[in-house]
Amino acid sequence: MATDMVHSVRGGGSVGTATATADRPNAVRERPQAHGRAAIAEVVLEALEHVRPFGAGQPLSTQSVIAEAGIDSDRFLDAINRLEGRYQMRFHASWLTGIRTCGDLMQRVADHMFDAADRAAGRAAGRAAGGESSLPARQRRPVVDAGQDPWPECRALEDRFEALDAAGLESPFLLANERVEGRVATIRGRETIAFTSFDYLGLAGHPDVKRAAVDAIGRFGCSASASRMVGGNNTLLDDLDAELAAFIGTERAVMFPCGFGTNASVFGHLFGAGDLILYDELAHMSIVQGAGLSKAGKRPFRHNDHRQLDGLLRDLRSQYRRVVVAIEGVYSMDGDYPDLPAFLEVKRRHDALLYVDEAHSIGTMGPEGRGICDFFGVDAREGDLWMGTISKALGAQGGYLAGPERLIRYLGHTTPSFVFSTACSPANAAAALEAIRVIGREPWRLARLRERSDLFLKLCADVGLDTGTSCDTPVIPVILGSSSKAMLVSQRLLEEGINARPILYPAVRESAARVRFFLTCEHTEEQIVHTVETLARIVAEA
Repeated sequence: MATDMVHSVRGGGSVGTATATADRPNAVRERPQAHGRAAIAEVVLEALEHVRPFGAGQPLSTQSVIAEAGIDSDRFLDAINRLEGRYQMRFHASWLTGIRTCGDLMQRVADHMFDAADRAAGRAAGRAAGGESSLPARQRRPVVDAGQDPWPECRALEDRFEALDAAGLESPFLLANERVEGRVATIRGRETIAFTSFDYLGLAGHPDVKRAAVDAIGRFGCSASASRMVGGNNTLLDDLDAELAAFIGTERAVMFPCGFGTNASVFGHLFGAGDLILYDELAHMSIVQGAGLSKAGKRPFRHNDHRQLDGLLRDLRSQYRRVVVAIEGVYSMDGDYPDLPAFLEVKRRHDALLYVDEAHSIGTMGPEGRGICDFFGVDAREGDLWMGTISKALGAQGGYLAGPERLIRYLGHTTPSFVFSTACSPANAAAALEAIRVIGREPWRLARLRERSDLFLKLCADVGLDTGTSCDTPVIPVILGSSSKAMLVSQRLLEEGINARPILYPAVRESAARVRFFLTCEHTEEQIVHTVETLARIVAEA
């Protein structure tokens, strides 16, 4: 069945599904005409017919069962790729679960790819046609085959590992570091040049940062031992809140135990029925899941497309109490970033809120490393909520929210992931506090990070490697065009002492499969030159 096919390829475990991303869609997406449902049906049926085996039978219709039409999982996902290209947007894996018939797929496209008016027209047309997909989900009987595996997710992951074994490849994930010194990591007894760390400024191993962590353990122990609300707070956390607010340029900040949990919790807590969450289609899974947990309306917009966002808000803003726009400071798959001033102008024009995830921009962007506001010369008080982590450039562990005094005070007393989680450990809080101070004392770290990132990018361009839209950031993908090639190149690199992990379909489109490199200020010029030379040779041979 199509549902099982989707689970087995798109939603079956962690291998290759870490973070959703896509190619750069620049063209304006086509809008359906007056008869939106008919236009959608025509496009969907055309895509499915294109992937069917030759001579597979009668032409497809809305009621055709996809699996019975000769469309297996690989062919189905080929059709999805065609639809993604047609509509110039990424289909999230969660949208593809439960699809059995062609009509089901048409409905998913209508639900997720167009504005509210278009979706309403599509549903009305579907009900008029009397198709099964027009029924509310609670009125449909689930179809379960006799003897069906009750855990298809587990079977899908097992299938992936078996496919790797058959291809003579190892799983590229969960490699264990035995020791890390600077950018040299020991794996299986062998030293490798590591391009897998978010420790952009080399602060995780900085002697002052480590000393602060050890001193904090001496004062408070290894754990905060409770939620900050009921006994787990300490002066280090209070000082870190204040230091973060000053560093970012907001009235207030508050530390959370986990970056992912911050995003996953705050959207459902702050936005509900009557609100709308608009998020970049390449937003991190924590934002997507956080939006999904909210009772608010939600929908993605094309990556970095503030013009499409402007149109959506023009059409939809009046229907909602509050609207929040969620973007990122640096996108960790592609190493690009939004036009922040343009997004701020759109949010002001439509009285919306702007939520910026700075996990990969804090400590890496701007003259002083203060994030994307610093990069664009924008006052952080022009935005609303600035989220980030201290687990990347700040060399520790945890998340934070920063923004206006009143709002952050409320979130710091009521957000579930803050109230009901044990606080960030004393060692991590002290390490992050000292890391911020080291950034101020040692500005050369930021300058060197930029030099090393620019060098890697230039050398890749010189040898004809495709780095996509990466620019001005330490995140640099090398796009290889197929998952199998990305896997092979990554494995060959590791065999030659270079550790860089592949990003595979369906986390990215098959044509955008890549090996991703994270640059740090601790990489030497010699390491970078050697890496690019080795990479170019392996890619040419693959």
